[in-house]
Amino acid sequence: MCRRIQNLVTRRDMLKRAMLGFGSLAMTDLLVRQTFADVSTAPLAARSPLFPARAKRIIYIFLDGGLSQLDSYDYKPLLQRDDGKPLPASIHKPKFTFAQTGQLLKSPFDWRQWGQSGTWASDLFPHVNELMDDLCFIKSLHHENEDHFTAKNMIFTGAGREARPQLGSWLTYGLGTMNANLPGFIEIMPGVPKSSPAAFLPAAFGGTAIGRPDDKARDRQWDNIGKVAHREQSRLGFIEKLNRAHEEQTGADRALDAEMQNMELAFRMQSVAPDIMSFDGESRATRELYGIGEPKTDDFGRACLLARRFAERGVRYITLMHSTRAFGNLWDQHKDLYEGHKGNAAAVDVPIAGLLRDLKSRGLLDDTLLMCGSEFGRTPMFEYQNGADGRLRNGRDHNPHGFTMWFAGGGVKAGFSHGLTDDYGYYAVQDPVSVHDLHATILHLMGIDHTKLTYRHAGRDYRLTDVYGEVVKQILA
Repeated sequence: MCRRIQNLVTRRDMLKRAMLGFGSLAMTDLLVRQTFADVSTAPLAARSPLFPARAKRIIYIFLDGGLSQLDSYDYKPLLQRDDGKPLPASIHKPKFTFAQTGQLLKSPFDWRQWGQSGTWASDLFPHVNELMDDLCFIKSLHHENEDHFTAKNMIFTGAGREARPQLGSWLTYGLGTMNANLPGFIEIMPGVPKSSPAAFLPAAFGGTAIGRPDDKARDRQWDNIGKVAHREQSRLGFIEKLNRAHEEQTGADRALDAEMQNMELAFRMQSVAPDIMSFDGESRATRELYGIGEPKTDDFGRACLLARRFAERGVRYITLMHSTRAFGNLWDQHKDLYEGHKGNAAAVDVPIAGLLRDLKSRGLLDDTLLMCGSEFGRTPMFEYQNGADGRLRNGRDHNPHGFTMWFAGGGVKAGFSHGLTDDYGYYAVQDPVSVHDLHATILHLMGIDHTKLTYRHAGRDYRLTDVYGEVVKQILA
């Protein structure tokens, strides 16, 4: 790798010093990047995969809170039969639970087989179920993180309790971006923090956020893009001064550095972002396909359509989160299981099915991996109220020991299911898939050997899968 020539001006210096309008700033940035073309100063430059990739991009729909596998795609006839009975002694309860659990609780949803594959599913997602023969399931995912925070860290980064880069950051680090005017990793309606520092990876590989969790759909815009050039320039200059003052007192701050790099990238986005963020060119039929204009589905439908628009413009990794503050509820039904899951599903079912249909019709699904899942699943028993009365809550506790995720496109088998949980859906018992296995498989589909994607930090080589992980070859088409 070439060394940076120290006496050349950096993009950040140019942006800080220039007192120009947005158009001139964009041109200045272009000239500076051309000056650096022969020096290794473009961390987001596109790079070839190690071997032919089945997928060029990933859209990850994350249902925040814990979708119940037992009420969606992991059908358990014995659970339906033994409703109200104790969990069999042969299936031991874990040492830790968040609440006292009672007898077995059957699924309140109706189940049947869908498609030519005959895959069992409840009626929770009827529109997605119509596309069952396009889906590939892993029904034996597992990890050991019981709470939301560490479970989400595990799913996104491969480590529950350490600050590690997200999968999207690793992919961008390994492959760069396919569009120099856009990031390689975008988070639509992320949780808190609203954008993700890249941990020990250079800040350029962190996720770039669109909107905030409490934004309304029609007000959603890319963070850091202002509507008035001189006002935005003044704001960025003021933020830069505050950030530098903070760093002088506290030392380097990766979160601040990531935000500044996102702001710099925003200048280059002026030529493409307004068009992507606008749906003016989308037909009425496309809007209806995503449920845009309907009260329950409008917000998430817009988010899904936005994900498709960024995917077709060259963004490699897009997370699309359905979470509490953005959309009104969380998939964490410790009580009111039926009402909570039914309400959440009504908001996402049509948009997700619309996204899948749209990707197929445009020929994008062949090289786009679409994923959908949560940080964990739910227990087969109901919960008691945390109180003196011990009142039934009619909900399910967290369960990271055996849960489900589905995939479509991007080199996975269609109409296929891999792995099994026990008779009551508590533990992965056949072909268990760890999160490290999951990440190894995703990287493989993107043309990356997970054992070779490493970064030197603190005296050791780190990788997304740590020292674990095997590609789940059974799901590969």
